[in-house]
Amino acid sequence: MSARLLFAAFAPKTLEPANSIGNKFQRLLEKLDLPSAVGNRTVAVKMHLGGGGGFSTIHPFFVRKLIQAVRKAGAREVFVTDLRRDISGAIDRGYTEEVFGCRIVPVCGEDERDFKTFPVEPPFHGMDRIELSGAILKADVLLDFSHVKGHGVCGFGGASKNLSMGAVTDKMRQMLHGLEGGLVWKEEKCSHCGSCIANCPNGAMKFDENGRLDVFYHNCKFCQHCVLICPEQAITMTAGGYLDFQKGMAMTSAKLLEQFPENRRLFINMLMDTTIFCDCWSMTTPRLIPDIGILAGRDIVAVEQATLDLINREELIPKSLPEGWDLLEDRSLHLFERIHHKDPYAVVRYLEELGCGTADYALEEIE
Repeated sequence: MSARLLFAAFAPKTLEPANSIGNKFQRLLEKLDLPSAVGNRTVAVKMHLGGGGGFSTIHPFFVRKLIQAVRKAGAREVFVTDLRRDISGAIDRGYTEEVFGCRIVPVCGEDERDFKTFPVEPPFHGMDRIELSGAILKADVLLDFSHVKGHGVCGFGGASKNLSMGAVTDKMRQMLHGLEGGLVWKEEKCSHCGSCIANCPNGAMKFDENGRLDVFYHNCKFCQHCVLICPEQAITMTAGGYLDFQKGMAMTSAKLLEQFPENRRLFINMLMDTTIFCDCWSMTTPRLIPDIGILAGRDIVAVEQATLDLINREELIPKSLPEGWDLLEDRSLHLFERIHHKDPYAVVRYLEELGCGTADYALEEIE
């Protein structure tokens, strides 16, 4: 059965305040039937508060509107939660408890000790456990409020990445990043000639202080220049590459979702200020595409699928890519794959395989 999703288009059909995205968002929240999910319950709103010089995260206007709507729907308590490191600079982006109208809570506490561990059996490429946010697990309802953007390793970041990388411990994030890969370097064969580094068109490689090859997978596009140029055949490429990272994120999100009944999970994706990189890069770059709008529903798979589908209808804004970046010409690929060379739909497929929802959806547009 198709999942029902609500969609508020950013562009108004007529230039009237009632048709602006702010007022459409209000009507979207009313149609989302918040009382049935949040009534007399504690609600954790997971969002990314950004960092450094970045300012393309979710506008405080929308956060305040959401918190007010949750309170009006009868929530006993509501709080916003994110990583401790990002909360410390949140005020720079206008994120304060006074503006939100609720507490801002570190996902794993001030001392990073408030978490629960779930074993992974058998371990997945060294990922032997999942460490989830104690603050979120203490809530009755999970509201996943996400800013959608591109991502160098997994193609894009949306609702799933907001949970898998933002509702866990620092050690868990490190474990997930440890799944990044695709290139195998054989130290015993390497002559350290530097040909691979010199011929990498994306600046993704360097030797560390110990002489080991270090690959920055955000920049790696699996072009195989390093594989082909190496005179010692010290570099090979494995199948999939980024897919282990995608699957690890899906496994982490799925474990968190398992802790909440289906009727107490809500997902809102903001398809505005869609930039090339994750907000954790602490900077804002030009938006890649025109602002699309807001998607909401109770099925994370459907929300992510619809998000990617809507983005792929758009044309890239001229001069929005960093200098030196090329767009793959194959239009059968998703726009994010044409930019980052990684299939963004992979995490959607993994989430569906893990029983988190369905990729089949029906959009209801908010007028």
